[in-house]
Amino acid sequence: MNRGSLPEIAWIFTDSSDVLMWSWVTAHFAARIHGREVQDANNPSLRNVRSYHWELLDVMRTHQGVPRQLVEGTSTSFDEAENSVREHVGKCYDPRLGYQPFAGRLAHHFTLATGAILDVTPLIGTRCSVTVQLSDGTHRTVAGDFSVDHYRWRIDTPGERLEIVPEHVSRITNRSDAAELASKVIRHDAYTGIGRMYREEPKPGCSGRPGFNIGTVDHAGAVLCPIHESGLEQDVLN
Repeated sequence: MNRGSLPEIAWIFTDSSDVLMWSWVTAHFAARIHGREVQDANNPSLRNVRSYHWELLDVMRTHQGVPRQLVEGTSTSFDEAENSVREHVGKCYDPRLGYQPFAGRLAHHFTLATGAILDVTPLIGTRCSVTVQLSDGTHRTVAGDFSVDHYRWRIDTPGERLEIVPEHVSRITNRSDAAELASKVIRHDAYTGIGRMYREEPKPGCSGRPGFNIGTVDHAGAVLCPIHESGLEQDVLN
């Protein structure tokens, strides 16, 4: 995962027995990465790290005097573990505390219901349509102004503010982005400017049908046309 030009973390490195540890301690949290070494039977002097276990602990709200663990995980490389720490520091703590630069766009990376990882940075502050999978297997689509609040998304509509768990989202569409995409993909030399009608005869592979006017093809009610509408999202055409 490309993290761009984020500031370096001032890790404190400790080498103890077969465990390597990197620590990042602030007034608000303690982040640790533990590297577990394994011996190479063919070359005992070679140091191999099998995995990196990372954890983020909150030092402001302790449990019986012990820092409270917020999140943890295991990675196959140090860079992956460090990126995970950066991401969760950015999501857990208020940007006013000054840690947001260490996370950058990683704080806006979310895993959707489909398993896809999405960077929602370009969507913040824009009007979006979000499709959520409900517990009964059905879907609900809501539209409004999009923002991020730690681990949740917010959709502000004229009547209410909705909080959404990204892991329940199957799709999110930015209407302005979709409109821009449409303007780039629609063939202006053939488009009539009316509905999904083009000044061409139907041809093999086209999903449209002959239009009312001679020499036109109409795609109303048809699936996305691979010839005239390639690259467009279906809801742009609705």
